[in-house]
Amino acid sequence: MRGAIVQDQTDVLLLQDLRGPGDRHASRPGFISSILTIAGGQLGCIALAALTELCFARMLGPAPRGLISLCMMSIAFGCMVGSLGSEATVVVWISRFRENHSAWFPAVVLWVVTGCVLAVFAWAVLYWKFHPSFLKGLTPRLALLVVPAIPAWVLFSVLMAMLVGEERFRLRSVIALINRLASLLSFLICLPLFGRKAETAIVGNLAGLIVGAGLAWASLRHFFRGAWRIQGAQQQLIPTVVFGIRGQAGALASFFSYRLDVFVVNYFLDASQVGLYALGVIVSETLWQLPAIVALALFPRTARTVGAGAEEFTCLILRQVSLMTTVAALVVAAASPFAIPLIFGARFAPSVPVIWWILPGTVALSLGKVISADLTARGLNIHLPISALIGLVLTLILDFVLIPRMGIQGAALASSVAYLGAAMYLFVVIRRALKVSWRSLLVPSLAELLAQRKLWGLALARLRTVSAVSSTSSPSE
Repeated sequence: MRGAIVQDQTDVLLLQDLRGPGDRHASRPGFISSILTIAGGQLGCIALAALTELCFARMLGPAPRGLISLCMMSIAFGCMVGSLGSEATVVVWISRFRENHSAWFPAVVLWVVTGCVLAVFAWAVLYWKFHPSFLKGLTPRLALLVVPAIPAWVLFSVLMAMLVGEERFRLRSVIALINRLASLLSFLICLPLFGRKAETAIVGNLAGLIVGAGLAWASLRHFFRGAWRIQGAQQQLIPTVVFGIRGQAGALASFFSYRLDVFVVNYFLDASQVGLYALGVIVSETLWQLPAIVALALFPRTARTVGAGAEEFTCLILRQVSLMTTVAALVVAAASPFAIPLIFGARFAPSVPVIWWILPGTVALSLGKVISADLTARGLNIHLPISALIGLVLTLILDFVLIPRMGIQGAALASSVAYLGAAMYLFVVIRRALKVSWRSLLVPSLAELLAQRKLWGLALARLRTVSAVSSTSSPSE
């Protein structure tokens, strides 16, 4: 009986969302239509990211690749401090208060500027005053490049969040693709100027952020008109701060849970081992592409449909993501021993065991990312810091126990266990919030397995249409 019901739900979902929004929300795209629009651009971003990693591996080698990871993790941390949770605030408030930007936008701007100043100051003090051992190998020139990269990344992230709030997923995908392309081209152009160094890659990344932020800003000109009524936004400053900090506390804990291992590996080992470990992590995290796409589309949809069937829809999406990521993980595990040395060179063969150790946790956390988006849209993001704290505690304990004994494989095992712990807490929370069984939440039915063929057929047809339209559309559309 449940299988027949699920089959009906899946068919209705396909028919409604692949055709478009219809009469339900004339100004908004359907959910699967949004996913496929995002996926169209994401596939291009994945290809460019893989090409970029190939260039780093072949042209720079493990040690510079490790320094790049240290810089990018430092920039990411600075961005999280600088944005202070404003991305989630922007998405939720645009989704709920689409026509009243001036009531909250100036408060977000003030909050972001303050955060960026604090982040840059904290980085300068950390590097130039304390010289911590976990940043050893990072040159003053690299540290200096981190400074402008932090506000550039914050600006780009907030602008992209605004596009998500407006559900302009096609435009967001185009800008994300251009950002990746500009970063890669800038890296290649700067090679003759700066040489085969980590600095060249960071300069390329900064150039890509500037290009992407410029395009996003130009595309959101309509938003900024009339959005600067400071007096009207004063009453929203405290809610902005509270919502942002509540979500960002979890994001910061998640960051350390996911990325602390990079700094600990550098502390115990060296930059070349960081490079080998980082490549394995990046390959395993390709599994997060589908959940990231789904979470991006689910966030604004749940925010505007809470109490109107969002519970059943979330369960359906989680079951589909569970199936697809598990299959993808098996493929990655089987292909890695042959693909990694072939593509990136024999020097990166030690990255293969890293991939194997970390994959179980990566699969679990892929579902956790979808759950996190749904909980945030429901106003339940208070659980995200708890989940992240669980992962952080496990990471701290296991990193210092396993890395000295097992090297980068120990770091991968520690991360996998931490991911599993953090994800399990989110599974418990979403199950209680939706009041469903474990089977309804995570286990695809036979009817859903049979529906996969229909889904992929319709999805591929829709994706070809989206890609054709995107190739003829300008970013200003």
